[in-house]
Amino acid sequence: MKAMTPPRFKVERGVPLSGLSTFGIGGPARYLARCRTVSDLRRALDFAQREGLHQNVFVIGKGSNVLFDDRGYDGLVIASELDFCDEISVASTSSNDEEELSLRAGSGYAFNTLGQRLSTAGWGGLEFAAGIPGTVGGAVFMNAGANGFETCEVLACAEYMTSEGELKSLDFREGSCGDSGGSGFAYRTSPFQKMGGDLLAVVSATFSVRSSPGAKARAREYMVRRGQTQPLRDRSAGCVFRNPVGEGMPSAGALIDGAGLKGHSVGTASVSPLHANYLVCRETGAHSARDMRALIEEVRARVREHAGVELTTELKIVPFQAGEDGG
Repeated sequence: MKAMTPPRFKVERGVPLSGLSTFGIGGPARYLARCRTVSDLRRALDFAQREGLHQNVFVIGKGSNVLFDDRGYDGLVIASELDFCDEISVASTSSNDEEELSLRAGSGYAFNTLGQRLSTAGWGGLEFAAGIPGTVGGAVFMNAGANGFETCEVLACAEYMTSEGELKSLDFREGSCGDSGGSGFAYRTSPFQKMGGDLLAVVSATFSVRSSPGAKARAREYMVRRGQTQPLRDRSAGCVFRNPVGEGMPSAGALIDGAGLKGHSVGTASVSPLHANYLVCRETGAHSARDMRALIEEVRARVREHAGVELTTELKIVPFQAGEDGG
């Protein structure tokens, strides 16, 4: 049998970003590079440098946490498709006769698939990932979480590429997850967010999980609950607003619901009647970033007026050009 040759790296022009976003929103990218290897990432950086676009590079995974502009993006969009997933080691732990699995996944590997794959095989720790519609890279960058669990709790280390093309890594095995743990992780926060323009992309992540006979059942329970409480069939980017931090603070969804906004619409954008922290695209009409941004601002204003709380987005609003207001 003839070995398959990996697709050759190329840069495309004018690709509609609506097809790369779970919102289904976005005009054309000036350039798009689909990167399947670390070498591809470096080639994309070289291209951006030659074209004078090194300040106009944006990296996506599955586009599940972004809102692109209706005009598109006047720069280079890099789609991370590093979708490998390799078992590194299995070792016995010192207690409870458990085994520990170390597994390394590329930044473009589907986080949902990783959670399902591990839980089905009886490994616990990433059951919450089942149903999260993003990639490993996005989950690490945002410290994605659900059902009271966060990515950093099982993250051993991560490789990343700097904006200069240098490959580096961070080890998190010594630091604990959380605001006071020293690892740089907190609610929807990671040390990678603090790198700013020095970071190009997360490249891979190594997770450490433990054997757990009930993992498959827990993942299934989370999936059922997600289907009952979240508008999974609608075009959305997941939860739009971060939950306010503080003891006794209501969730963002509860605050939006309390302001009477469930089902409220601005043009083609609506607050989901099922879960108020999901802003969704209506089935009819051309989906519009302008409408979605207007709805985001109206929700902020109504919650501020009703509850005195300033909501902030966990959604990344991407401007057409660097320097424009991205929200």
